[in-house]
Amino acid sequence: MNTIEVLSAGLYSSIQDRGRKGFRSFGVPLSGAMDQLSADLGNSILGNSVDSPLLEITITGPKLLFNQQAIISITGADISAKIENRHIKTNVPVVIQKDEVLSFGKLIYGVRAYICIMGGFDLDKALGSYSSYDKANLGIPIIKKGTVLSFNPNGGLLPNANSRIKPNASLFGENLIPATPGPEYHIITKKFFDQSFEISRDSNRMGYRLSASNEFTHQRSILTSTVMPGTVQLPPSGDPVVLMRDCQTTGGYPRILQVTELGINTLAQKKPGDRIKFQIIP
Repeated sequence: MNTIEVLSAGLYSSIQDRGRKGFRSFGVPLSGAMDQLSADLGNSILGNSVDSPLLEITITGPKLLFNQQAIISITGADISAKIENRHIKTNVPVVIQKDEVLSFGKLIYGVRAYICIMGGFDLDKALGSYSSYDKANLGIPIIKKGTVLSFNPNGGLLPNANSRIKPNASLFGENLIPATPGPEYHIITKKFFDQSFEISRDSNRMGYRLSASNEFTHQRSILTSTVMPGTVQLPPSGDPVVLMRDCQTTGGYPRILQVTELGINTLAQKKPGDRIKFQIIP
């Protein structure tokens, strides 16, 4: 059997895919890879379906022992990946031999990286998706020390290791987040777009809370209405919240903006303390 043993889990590591579609009417979040552009890139490098499950890691990566040879790719954030004592590149196919350990070191850029494996992880779906959503016990539990992951024999040839796909650099360096007007867009003014917002430590896969120095406090409320990943809510505190992949399906705060898919991917690679600004696009 082809397995990977988790020797240490890192900060937050979970199995994800492109999300759990068709269950929002039951209150089930979409979930899925936070930076879906980088996730799709990883699977594409290996010739996998973009729907194949992958391992999303955050800021500090795990340490993984492979009990069989595998071909992997690592995309998204650069967390100084290495096999044994050999540093490896991101965005290329890499062979890891039986009994070798994949580990990570210093964070160079970004926040979330994706480990894809040729042939895919061997997992069961829950409500049509491989994605882990721990609050509802969907998918396999969040990765921890001792977790064992199975993967399918790749049965293929190593893709051209000399060809390196260049990722979208704007995901890591851009601080302008593209968005379109939300249903309650009218409650904000141009001043909102002149403001630089700091990403709070109170940010996770459900949402990113932004610090606005109480400049946008208000007393408005709405009937509980539909929200989705990318919805920007404005609570009475005046600190905007950008909903992310694990967000709830309804909410009662004004929905001032809707961040684009590219904007969600870009935010997924920002860490607490980073500053962003919103930009309305046509």
